[in-house]
Amino acid sequence: MTIKKDSNLIIHEVKRGIENITKILLFSRAAGRCEICNELVIKDKFTNSDVLLGEMAHIYAFSLGGARSKSDKLHNNDIKNLLLACPTCHTKIDKAKQVQYYSAELLLERKRRHEDRIKLITGFNDQRRTKVLKMKANINGELVDISDQDIVKGLIKEKNFPSEEKFEEIDFSNVSGSNDKIYWEQKKKEIHQLMSDFYSNLKRDKLEHVSIFGMGPMPLLMYLGSQINNKIKTQFFQRHRDGDGWSWPSNEPTAAYKFRKIQDGKNKNKVALLLSLSGFVNKKLLPPKISDYYIYELYLSSTDPNYNFLRSESDLFNFKKEFTTVISKIKNLHKSLIQIDVFPAVPAPVAIICGESLNKNSDPTLAIYNTSLGSKFKHALKIN
Repeated sequence: MTIKKDSNLIIHEVKRGIENITKILLFSRAAGRCEICNELVIKDKFTNSDVLLGEMAHIYAFSLGGARSKSDKLHNNDIKNLLLACPTCHTKIDKAKQVQYYSAELLLERKRRHEDRIKLITGFNDQRRTKVLKMKANINGELVDISDQDIVKGLIKEKNFPSEEKFEEIDFSNVSGSNDKIYWEQKKKEIHQLMSDFYSNLKRDKLEHVSIFGMGPMPLLMYLGSQINNKIKTQFFQRHRDGDGWSWPSNEPTAAYKFRKIQDGKNKNKVALLLSLSGFVNKKLLPPKISDYYIYELYLSSTDPNYNFLRSESDLFNFKKEFTTVISKIKNLHKSLIQIDVFPAVPAPVAIICGESLNKNSDPTLAIYNTSLGSKFKHALKIN
């Protein structure tokens, strides 16, 4: 600030320059990202070169007549009155016709939420790192992918953070030939190789935690589960269709499971297991040969089957216990059983758990059947 004198008054000339320490603190608190749109402002996304694109935007205008100007806030270069913005957002929030939408209250809230999020994420220690495996698939002919942002939100709620910027991915979106035995065998080989590489990288990076975000055909998810290393702590996530994204909405179990026999068979070595959790397995869609089988069903005892029954990790853990108990009961009832034919109507993490929970040395083979859009169940693949 400089002071000029004339015969009648003293004029204070205020400089707009922001102190270097304020700039450094602002960039640090914002983690080099626009506090409005979250765009990275320290790198050109097209050339990938390092460049400072961030601008320091005033929440309350620096001078009278500016956007959101307020007499008692003028000439305020304090960090509390500044937010880091990309050029586009800085221009947008200061446009005369836009100011009504970008009030000081809104910008202060955006700044608070952004900086609180950065503080939370960077507060995790190295032991909270997790390696992410995600799957995308065609569901009823529509490609369904999982956004990186949704994954990070789910991880943060569990107080974890991804070990790397790019996540490992399994692509189930190509379903051409999915009714063909060759298709399922080829996908099994792909999953086996990917999981082998996945765990090799995990060991190399000295990581001890895995997070799985999955969706896809039931047989492939079950096979994926059979390839999971039980010695590594693994957390499974579920997509919730009622607004909770991929975060578990509850810490308490809400689901209860029940097991029953629904048909006596003619041969003790012919057994089918229906998993009626996200929906009832339609008996009319079962293959004709099942009419001679012993048929058992694992279902929800507290409510009708529905996609949203899985509300907590405890529900998933309890399913695993129930599923392993059911497999043991069937083995005890059918002493020389080699194979169980499985007809699943379950959420994705439950399908993965089915494969993951099998005892590879003593449990029977599971022959997994698949149905799509009301078609008859057809044998897809075997696990274990």
